[in-house]
Amino acid sequence: MIHNYSKIFSEIKRLINKHIFICLGFMTSISVIICLLCLFDVLPVYALYSLILFVPAAVILLSAVHFIDHRIEQLARTWLISMMASHAKQVFETYSHDFPDTHISDSRIKMCYLSKNGIDVDGALKRLNSDVDAYNKLVLSFIGECGKCEDEIYDLLSPQTLFQYAHKVHALRVRSNELGLIKLTDTTFFHEIEAYAGNYDVVRANWRKLSSELDEVYECLSKYADSLGIKDNSAAVKDDMTLKKWGEQLQDAFKALEAYDTDKAKQLLNELMQYHINADMTKTLQEIISGIDYITTGSC
Repeated sequence: MIHNYSKIFSEIKRLINKHIFICLGFMTSISVIICLLCLFDVLPVYALYSLILFVPAAVILLSAVHFIDHRIEQLARTWLISMMASHAKQVFETYSHDFPDTHISDSRIKMCYLSKNGIDVDGALKRLNSDVDAYNKLVLSFIGECGKCEDEIYDLLSPQTLFQYAHKVHALRVRSNELGLIKLTDTTFFHEIEAYAGNYDVVRANWRKLSSELDEVYECLSKYADSLGIKDNSAAVKDDMTLKKWGEQLQDAFKALEAYDTDKAKQLLNELMQYHINADMTKTLQEIISGIDYITTGSC
């Protein structure tokens, strides 16, 4: 988006500059014609004095080029910053309505990321009697064994071990269902049925789909686990931060952006990123910071 808007403003600058330089070229052509006409005695020599008027006109046009370029650049930077701030506000509002004053460490906030990526978190929690800690333990266990599990299943993918393959895929289906991994549950069920039926060619032809979905699930759950701060124990340090306080600091960052105080805005946004609400919000803040860096370099 930032790159597209930069191209638009650059094109506007190019068109304006083109028209101004066309005017300068026209003035130069007129000056040459007058000089030639005077040289061949078509016009009196004192007609050359009229060319003096072209000097201030040229200076005015060149000054206009510089002024317009500067104003367009300022407008582009201001517009891009306001667009980024507006996008971040929309993303944050989706969380602030559901969790008006919840601690950042609350897994319910971070679980929104899983729901947006097609994982039936509500169904999984219902089966676990709303035990969020139990769900998080299942997530960590799944992440830790995902790679090994995929290798073991692939090693059993042969006509001679198709029954063992079906048994292993069945175990993966049970675990996928526990976590609310709808797509993966459906895919593993298909593999299980076909393997028990002895349809090796069908199973083999659909292995890539199963492997791809396993990779997608691993990436999604890993981002969720990272946002909990489980690996670096960051959640214990940040238990006192609530979503309301986080939002207030985000508003301060927006105000700094609107005032074009990019240094303050970057400082506030970098502090907010340490709390890892979820992967979506972290990505949005990273895009804003990257956009600020891009804009302030003057490359738009």
